[in-house]
Amino acid sequence: MDILIPDSWLRRFLDTKVKPDEIAKYLSLCGPSIERIKKTKDEDYIYSVEITTNRVDCASVLGIAREASAILPRFGISAKLKIKKEEIKNKYDFKNKVKYLDAIVDSKLCPRFTAVLIKNVKLKDSPEKIKNMLLKVGVRPINNLVDVSNYIMHELGQPVHTFDYDKIVGSKMILRESRVNELVTTLDGKKFKLDGGDIVIEDGSGKLIDLCGIMGGENSAIDSSTKNVLLFVQNYNKHVIRKTSMKLDLRTEAAVLFEKGLDSENIKPAILLAIDLIEKLSGGKTEKEVLDIYPKSYKTKMIKVDKLRIDKIIGIEISTKDISKYLKTLGFEVYLQGETLQVTVPSWRADDIDIQEDIAEEIARIYGYHNLPCILMGGELPKPQSTNNFKVELDVKQILKSLGGFEIYNLSLVEKGQLKLSNPLGPDSGYLRDNLKDSLIQNIKDNPQEKNYIHIFEMANVYLARKNDLPEEILTLAGIIKNGDYRKSKGIVQTLLKELLIDYTEKLEDGKGYFPNQRLEIYSDKERIGEYGNLENNLFTYEFDMQKLINCKKTNTKFKEAFKYPPQVEDLTLVIPEKTYVGEVMKFISDFDIRISNLELIDIYQNNYTFNIEYQDENKTLTDKEVKEIRNKILSELKSKFGITIKG
Repeated sequence: MDILIPDSWLRRFLDTKVKPDEIAKYLSLCGPSIERIKKTKDEDYIYSVEITTNRVDCASVLGIAREASAILPRFGISAKLKIKKEEIKNKYDFKNKVKYLDAIVDSKLCPRFTAVLIKNVKLKDSPEKIKNMLLKVGVRPINNLVDVSNYIMHELGQPVHTFDYDKIVGSKMILRESRVNELVTTLDGKKFKLDGGDIVIEDGSGKLIDLCGIMGGENSAIDSSTKNVLLFVQNYNKHVIRKTSMKLDLRTEAAVLFEKGLDSENIKPAILLAIDLIEKLSGGKTEKEVLDIYPKSYKTKMIKVDKLRIDKIIGIEISTKDISKYLKTLGFEVYLQGETLQVTVPSWRADDIDIQEDIAEEIARIYGYHNLPCILMGGELPKPQSTNNFKVELDVKQILKSLGGFEIYNLSLVEKGQLKLSNPLGPDSGYLRDNLKDSLIQNIKDNPQEKNYIHIFEMANVYLARKNDLPEEILTLAGIIKNGDYRKSKGIVQTLLKELLIDYTEKLEDGKGYFPNQRLEIYSDKERIGEYGNLENNLFTYEFDMQKLINCKKTNTKFKEAFKYPPQVEDLTLVIPEKTYVGEVMKFISDFDIRISNLELIDIYQNNYTFNIEYQDENKTLTDKEVKEIRNKILSELKSKFGITIKG
């Protein structure tokens, strides 16, 4: 995610005299990447910062200030973090029950729920100072209450929401999972029918007043008649927020933050700052008791780190003193026990730091990746293992493309299969696919508008289950032909095998989902290498095990000198009885006489098959009489062996 940080806002938390371009340079070396800096008309500078998904703690002015205060001193630049007094003062009583609000909260959905009533507020424009700052981060100012919420979200990285307290029927809130087909109308006037499992709040009348973590409800929104405000600051189950936001295609700034996992300890400073600003900007008066439902308060995370292990991971030895210094600047606490370090993780990094390798990464980046020694590998380069596989794969693809095929790529995650994932992305991608054919058929179904001939193919791994072991990965070639002819489609497969010089045999074998007598299994040296056939939905399909295709027996290719004398060419139409294999007939004709140099099937009508035959002698030009003799012998044998006659 990308965020905007004004330099003037950053320096409210960061005490340094260094120029913006140097801040950008050094932060990018050791922390969040500053993509660019833009100068504004009022001589301010705007940093465009790229935040990685795991570092949501940096998605705020305070977060970037923390990083800068740790990184800049490593480059000899004085820099200190300033925490504003408004964030740490506490003149309010935080309690899990208050008189002005009856709240029932599912703590699995909302780990921390805070709210406070602010009475007699006056809705008006915010001061120019706040409006200008919001405009610099790309937020449109609306009014003093909404602007406070947006201001705190960008300053502290904690979303804040305000309700019209008088619209909450019965002063009651029930935070729960949504039910199937419940309706909610959001602040922008859009209505959503929920599938169930979303985080919502209903009031005393049973109506939904909030789509939590994403957008507030229209029926509890602040308007010009609002007098009493319920200030609302929470943290939510990040997985549920992500699911709801993506499902409804409702991508708000709050949702983007909540789905990454926010620090529940940041809620108290956020609500205190919000109270202070709302009182100053609206003239409201805040109740002394603040509702704070926090059943499982934050417990400090401790990670045991082996000093020798850290040195090995980073590749150099860094002194324990320096390690301690680097970590403390980032908010960690370090306790030494010989060669072991007990590291206390700050709450804002608790969702990101879990193992000692994470600690090593923090040490390395503050030390500076650019400071690590660059040593080229010594010795001889290993010789690559010779393999012909890659060339054969390219040859197969090129042959199929020359035969009119189009290569496609499908996802390996599908709706059904042998191997189920433990953490699927969705119901349509919960399994590893065990064949390519189903994906290709789905491709055809997804394009019903294509009425013409289609030939698509794919080469990819399929995954077969193995007991107590990782799945077997088999590189497979598969293709689908729509609106094709059986014989011509079969010819594509035969041409492929011929071009690869593969010595193969065919075996007629019916299969489920195929037309009778229109499925062939392909064998090479008695090993099955693939199949092709005509499916019942009139799709022609072929599938081969690529490794077997590569390893199978090759034909002995013989080349002979081109004939010096021209051939005699004629078309011959034969009437072939049903259930007679045309392939056997063609083989019989081709092998009958050495002077038959070429034979092609060029037309079929019912049982009439027209062949183009070339007669050729390597020593002379054949006469019509000699050709007639060869033809008559062939016809005689065809009639005797197959019952075939000549038409006309």
